[in-house]
Amino acid sequence: MQNNLWRALLAGAFVLTADAALAETTLTVSSYGGGYQEAQAKAYFAPFAAAHPEITIRQDSPSSNAKLKAMVESGAVDWDIMVTDDSFGLDSDAEWLEPIDYSIVNRDKFIPGTAGTYRIASDIEATVLAYDANALPAAPQGYKDFFDLEKFPGMRAVWKYAPSGIFETALLADGVPADKLYPLDVERALKKLDTIKDHIVWWDTGAQSEQLLDSGEANMGLVWVSRAVSGADQGIKIDWTQWTSQSGYWVVPKGTKNREAAMKALEFFTEPAQQIAFTQYMPYGPSNKTAVAGVSETFKGNLPTDHLDNRVLMDADWWAKNGADVDMRFQEWLLE
Repeated sequence: MQNNLWRALLAGAFVLTADAALAETTLTVSSYGGGYQEAQAKAYFAPFAAAHPEITIRQDSPSSNAKLKAMVESGAVDWDIMVTDDSFGLDSDAEWLEPIDYSIVNRDKFIPGTAGTYRIASDIEATVLAYDANALPAAPQGYKDFFDLEKFPGMRAVWKYAPSGIFETALLADGVPADKLYPLDVERALKKLDTIKDHIVWWDTGAQSEQLLDSGEANMGLVWVSRAVSGADQGIKIDWTQWTSQSGYWVVPKGTKNREAAMKALEFFTEPAQQIAFTQYMPYGPSNKTAVAGVSETFKGNLPTDHLDNRVLMDADWWAKNGADVDMRFQEWLLE
């Protein structure tokens, strides 16, 4: 009887120890900060913590591809999950990332092209053609109009960043079909950009792009959809005829001690309820194809996923291989 009692006590101690270990699991998630991360906290992090009391989420910011790489290379990985952009999380980045565990994360639920070996999309974002409806004689319809100075005079606001979509935009305006863009004809794109070069106001931050449109310094612009939506009260509207697609992506650093918990969190974050909740706070579409039809009314009509048929997909792999050379040529062109 004493042996049975001892076994029972040992079993109970083991259960308590296991439960205590689970309760001590802390996932550190690094994101962009600001309103974006606040929206993630409301839609993803808080509900996950409520559903999984054994796991605590600690937030960090800002996310940084370079910092993640340094952590992995030094063997001191403090982050378990990070949000990144299109330029990272590709197969060429395998040395720094854990493969997504699709035995935990349901790969079939994602919009095609948003679930890769080392990353899954957190949301679908966009660079859009925004315009001041009070300053233009008519509403532009596509990139051809963006380059038409006669029909649409005035200044254009453009992101001073080679992989921003400006090369794709120029080629589309010049008649290149969307499915024939790559490899990009860089010189042809620059020749097209020459036609409006004197009418471009360059921006470096989202806040600058919004200010350029709100102030009237530019009456058209290629801007992030969140900034275009923010300017709606000032008469800023969006032409959804064509738009270049960017996305936020979840990645898991190689060497995390909480790999399984991280994968469980990613599965939870990308479920319909959480992704629909996110669209209450940010004008970015869900990556879960089931969630697309149920998005919040807050930004409905101005979400990228409301206009998927007009999406121009940028080739992140091509940019990863050629981006440095294209940027060098872009910088030369800016000085010409």
